[in-house]
Amino acid sequence: MFGRIVKYLLLLLVVVAIGVWFAEHPGKLAIEWQGLIVEMPIGLALLTALIVIAICALAYRIWVFVRKSPQTFVHFRHERRNHKGYEALTKGMVAVAAGETAEARKHAKKAHDLLDDPSLTMLLSAQAAQLDGDEEAAGEFFDEMSKTKGLEFLGLRGLMNQATARGDKEEALKLAKMAYKLKPKTEWLAQSLFELQIQRGDWAEAESILSTSIKHKLVESKDGARQKAALMVERASQAEREGQNDQAIKLLGQALKQDKELVPAALAQARLLGKANKRRKAVSLIEETWRKTPHPALYDLYQEMQGEPDALKRVNLAERLASQNRKHVESRIIIARAALEGQLWGEARDELKVLLVEAPSARVFAMMAELVETENGDLTGAREWLRKATEAAANPAWVCQECGHVSVDWSSVCSKCEGFDTQIWQTPQQAETTPPALDQGQVVEVEAVEAELVINKSTAAQ
Repeated sequence: MFGRIVKYLLLLLVVVAIGVWFAEHPGKLAIEWQGLIVEMPIGLALLTALIVIAICALAYRIWVFVRKSPQTFVHFRHERRNHKGYEALTKGMVAVAAGETAEARKHAKKAHDLLDDPSLTMLLSAQAAQLDGDEEAAGEFFDEMSKTKGLEFLGLRGLMNQATARGDKEEALKLAKMAYKLKPKTEWLAQSLFELQIQRGDWAEAESILSTSIKHKLVESKDGARQKAALMVERASQAEREGQNDQAIKLLGQALKQDKELVPAALAQARLLGKANKRRKAVSLIEETWRKTPHPALYDLYQEMQGEPDALKRVNLAERLASQNRKHVESRIIIARAALEGQLWGEARDELKVLLVEAPSARVFAMMAELVETENGDLTGAREWLRKATEAAANPAWVCQECGHVSVDWSSVCSKCEGFDTQIWQTPQQAETTPPALDQGQVVEVEAVEAELVINKSTAAQ
C-alpha cells in the first residue's frame, strides 16, 4: 500500500515538473499540409496527441473484442458444459455409492453427453450398469477402458473382477497378468495374481511373483521366505512326478535354506536321498531336523531308512534319534513306542509316567493302555486308559490357521478353504480339552513320578 502511494506521488511530481517546464518555455507547433497551416501552443499539441492515442487504443480494443467474441462465446459455453458435466459426474458417483440405480444411470448419461472426454464417464457408466445388474453392458465399458490410454488398468481390473465373480479363473489369471505388467507394485493385484497361480498349480510363476513382491516390500521377508519354501516343496513334488529326482532334491535343499523348520521338506528330501542310495546323508538330515523340530513322521522314516528288523535294536535307534532333542515330548514318545515294541516295559513306563505329568494326550493314554494290557494282561485297566484317551486332547496334526481344518498330511494349500501356507503342526483347538481325571491309584503313581522329577532336577542343579 505504501509503495503504491509513493509510486503515484512520483508520477504526479513528474507530470507537474513537465507542466512547469513547458510553462517556463512557451512555444508553438506549426503544421503545414496541402496549403493548410495549423498553429497551436506546444501544450495543446501534446494534449491533442494524447487524446488521439487514447482514441486509437480504444478503437483497437473494440476491434479485438469484436474479432474474438465468437471464440470467447464458444469458450464460455464449453466451460459451462464442463461445469455441468463434472457436476453430473459427481452426483453419479454419489448415487453409485448410495446404491441409487436410476439416479446413477441418469447422471452417467448426462455426464457422457456434456463432457467431451468420454474416458471420464466410462467408469461411472460401468459402475451404474453393474449396480443395475447389467454385467454385459458393464463389461463393454470395461473393455473400452482397457483399450483407452490412461484407463487400461481400471478397465482390466473391472474385467478381472467380473471374471472372478463368474468363476472363470483362467480369464481372471490372463487379465491379472496384463494388469500386473502395468502396475507390479500394487499389493492387492500381486496377491490376487499369486493366489490365482497357486490355485492353477503354477508354482514356478507364483514363486516369481512372490520374489518380486518381497523385493517391492509388499510381503515381509520372513513370511516370504516361508512361503517360498512351501512353493519349492510343491515344485519338487512336481519334478519328482516327472522323474526329475535330482532336481527335486535340489529344490528341497533350497526350501530348507529358506525355512529350516519345514518338516515336510526335510521328509521329502530324506526320502529321495534314500531312493538315490544316499542313506547316510538321509539319516543325517533327519537327525539334524529332529534337533530343531521333532515330528513323528521323521521317526517313522528314520526307522524305515535303517531297515532294522530287531525290536531291541530299534529301541537303540529311537534313543539315538531322541538324543538330538532329549527333553522334547516327541523324543519321549518315540522311545516309549520303541520300548513297547521291544517289550521293555520298564523303559516304556518311565517315559510314559513323565508324559502323563508333562504332556497328557490321547496317544499317551493309548500307549498306557497297551502297556498295562501287554505287561500284565489287565484288560480292565487297558479299557479305562482307552476311555481316558477318547476324552483327552487329540493327537497333534496339521491344522489350517484360516478355517481350522485338520489334516494328517501336510499340503501347501488347505483342501477346505484353499488358503496357502496356512497349516501348522499343533493340537487341534476343537479337540483341546481338560485331561481326564485319573483314579486314586493312578493319582498316587503320578504324584510319585512328580516327586521323583523334582528330586532329579534338584540333583542336576547341584
